[in-house]
Amino acid sequence: MGILLGLIALGVVVTVHELGHFLAAKLCGVEVESFSLGWGPVLLRKTWRGTEYRLSAFPLGGYCGMKGENAWRTAVEENLDEIPEEKGGFYSAGPLRRILIGLAGPFANLVLAFLLLSAAGTQDYSFYTWENRIIPVPQADDGTLYPAQAAGLQSGDRILSLDGTEMHNFYDIQQYVGTRAQESIGVVYERDGTVRRCAIVPRLERQTGLGKIGVTPYIPLTVGSVKQGSSAQTAGIRPGDRILAVDGVPASNSADFDAALADRPEQITLTVLHETVTVDRTVTVVYRENGTAETGIGWKPVSVTVPGVPFPACLVKGLSSTAEMVSLSLKSLSLLFRGVDLTEAVAGPVRVTVMLGEATAAGAAGFLELAAIICVSLFLMNLLPVPVLDGGVILLALIELASGRRLRPAVLARIQTAGAVLILLLFIFALFGDIRYFFR
Repeated sequence: MGILLGLIALGVVVTVHELGHFLAAKLCGVEVESFSLGWGPVLLRKTWRGTEYRLSAFPLGGYCGMKGENAWRTAVEENLDEIPEEKGGFYSAGPLRRILIGLAGPFANLVLAFLLLSAAGTQDYSFYTWENRIIPVPQADDGTLYPAQAAGLQSGDRILSLDGTEMHNFYDIQQYVGTRAQESIGVVYERDGTVRRCAIVPRLERQTGLGKIGVTPYIPLTVGSVKQGSSAQTAGIRPGDRILAVDGVPASNSADFDAALADRPEQITLTVLHETVTVDRTVTVVYRENGTAETGIGWKPVSVTVPGVPFPACLVKGLSSTAEMVSLSLKSLSLLFRGVDLTEAVAGPVRVTVMLGEATAAGAAGFLELAAIICVSLFLMNLLPVPVLDGGVILLALIELASGRRLRPAVLARIQTAGAVLILLLFIFALFGDIRYFFR
C-alpha cells in the first residue's frame, strides 16, 4: 500500500509538471496534440478541441505532445536548412513563447510544492529525539579528529545555540549542522553551568552530502520502554527506572552502557533506581547477527510536538518553507561537485517511489513535505541547461533571441542527441544506485 501511494504521488507530481506545459502551450497558441495521464499503452482516449486526452497503462506521470516539437527531425531527414513553419507548431512560435512554455512545467512543480507545504503547515505533528546534550565521537575512520572533538567539546556539554539560532534538542542540531557542510558555525554551549563559545566547521559526509561534526546524543539512562518477553522485563525493570551502574561501574549515559557491553558479556548486573529504592537486576544480553547487543531496554526520548497553523497563516509558512527548500536544494546541487558519493546521494525513480511510500507512515505532514521536496527537485533539475530538459529548450530559445536567427536543424539534432544520451546515462546511473541500495 505504501509503494502504491508513493507511485500515485510521483505520478501526480510529474502530471502537474506536464499540465504546466499544457496550459502554457494553449496560452501561447501552440497546438497540443495529446495529453496523457500515465505512460505506455493507451487504455482510454477522447479527442476534445483538437487535443487527444489519454489514460495510459503505467501511472508514472504523463506527457504533453505539442505539434511540431519534433519538426527538427523532419528537417534533418529532408536536409533542410531551416525547420519548416506550420501554424500552431512549437518551433513556429517565437523564442519568448517557447521560453514561457519551457518555464511553465518547472513553475507548476514549484506552485505544487508551495501548496503541499502550506497544507503540511496546518498539520500538528510529533516526533521523538534527544535533549541538546552531546557526546563527541573520538575520531573518524581515517584516524583524524572530528570537528567537535578538535574544538574541545566534551561529553555532557549542552549546545545552546548555533550561529545565534537556539537549539532545543538534538534534532535541531542535526538539522542545522547537516545543511552547512564546510561552513564555519559559531557554537555556544554550556559545561558545568559555564557558558562557552567556539567555532566548528562540519565535515562533508560523502555518502549523504550532509555536514557532520562528530557528535552523538547524550542519552541519560532513564528507561522509556521494556520489550515484551525480554530478559529485562523478567528481571523486573520497568519504564521510569534509572540505571545507575553496570556490573558495579557507574554509568550516566548510553555511551557508558554500550562500553560495558563491549566485551560481549552474556549477563550484566544493573544497579537500578526504582522509584526511591535502589536494587540490582541481572539481565541476559542477546547479540544480533550484526553484532549489536539487545537487552530489551529502550531509553526515554524527548517528545516534540509542532502545532499546525490556521489558514491563511499556513500560506505564509508555506511560502517561507518553499523558499528555504529551494535554497537548500541549490546548496545540495553544489555539493555534488565537492566529493559526494553520487551512487549514494542520487536517488532514482524506484527509490523515490519507496521513500514516498515510507513517508506515509510518518503521517500527512511527513508525506506532504517529502512530496514537496521532490517537486522542488524537479523544478531545479528541469531548469538545468541540458538539451531535452526544459532548461535546454529555454537556453536554445535565449540563444535564438540574442542572435536573431534560429539554429540549423542539423546542429539542433546533434545537441538534442547529446542531451538524450546524457539523460539516459543519468537515468541508468540512478537506477543502478537504486539496485545497489535495495540489495544492501
